[in-house]
Amino acid sequence: MGTPYHSAKARAKAQQASHKITSQQPKEAEDMLNSAVQQMLAKEAQKVNDIALEHGVTVEKVKKLMGGIKNYKSSRSTQLENALMQTKVEQSTKVSFSRDLRMLVKEDTAMQNLTEGEKQQYIDNLIEHRAMQNTSVHAMNTSAACDVQSTLDNVFKMLDSLAVWTGIYACVFASCGHVYDTAQATWFGTDNVMDFWEDVLQMEADKITRKLEQWACMAGRSVLDKCEMVQNMQHVCTRLLNSGLSMCFRRDIHINYASFNTAIKEKLSIDLRGWPEGIPFQSPTSLNDLNSLLKVRCAPKDGSCHWFRMSPRQCEEYNALLEAWRKKGEVVTKPRKKRSDAGVPRK
Repeated sequence: MGTPYHSAKARAKAQQASHKITSQQPKEAEDMLNSAVQQMLAKEAQKVNDIALEHGVTVEKVKKLMGGIKNYKSSRSTQLENALMQTKVEQSTKVSFSRDLRMLVKEDTAMQNLTEGEKQQYIDNLIEHRAMQNTSVHAMNTSAACDVQSTLDNVFKMLDSLAVWTGIYACVFASCGHVYDTAQATWFGTDNVMDFWEDVLQMEADKITRKLEQWACMAGRSVLDKCEMVQNMQHVCTRLLNSGLSMCFRRDIHINYASFNTAIKEKLSIDLRGWPEGIPFQSPTSLNDLNSLLKVRCAPKDGSCHWFRMSPRQCEEYNALLEAWRKKGEVVTKPRKKRSDAGVPRK
């Protein structure tokens, strides 16, 4: 009767011992792995310290370089050699091989021993040339005409959706800029907005489109020289700034640059925010630098420069500032020119 009891007890002890051995094996393996990893980390930390001391940098910088991954590709910058070759292409139209261009560049003494400013000027000219090639529409360019039509279709769909969502009225007239362009002049309007041209101006949309096409082709805006581009840009900037002021004030008004502080800010409580840095605040017609005019033109278009109505608090603070200037004897506004017949009685 006692034999089965003792045998069961012995079996249970054997199973417990087996379970204990089985559970200890993974723990020992885990401890061995942790020990190996700690040894490796210690060696790596010592190696990082040695590299930092050798190169005279901090340990954090070495660790950052070890763990950093480059997820972008460096863009290829414009090379001076290509800029000089492009200049030779513009000067001579008979050269067609790159080796001939390189020889012309080497033989031109004016292109040797250039200063840093001259090198940058050649590079800037090449960048401007490439940008114009990417954005201009060339005559008889079928792919460009397809791009025009595809882009206009997307614009028309967006305007339609916007009209349904917000109830706005919008119209668009588009035309080519050269007589040989294959892009067709067209127009688009949301809802019945095109009736405005017939009811108010007594002109049909097709007639307006034809006149626009004639004007665009005859104006020759794509072949303007630099002087004419400056004059044209002056008119564009003046029109943009005056249009923004008129829309803000809801009246047809022009900017008085000489008396801006009093005629516009003090009297109308309207100010201009975001004027391009490095450009004096004056009429665009007084600016003769094309780059400055381009900055003045782009600022209102991208919204960085815009008109806004001053709050009552801003008006009070500005009026107090003007009063302080006047007490100090400073000239707040440009004085008017005295009439030549001042003091002479007039009928």
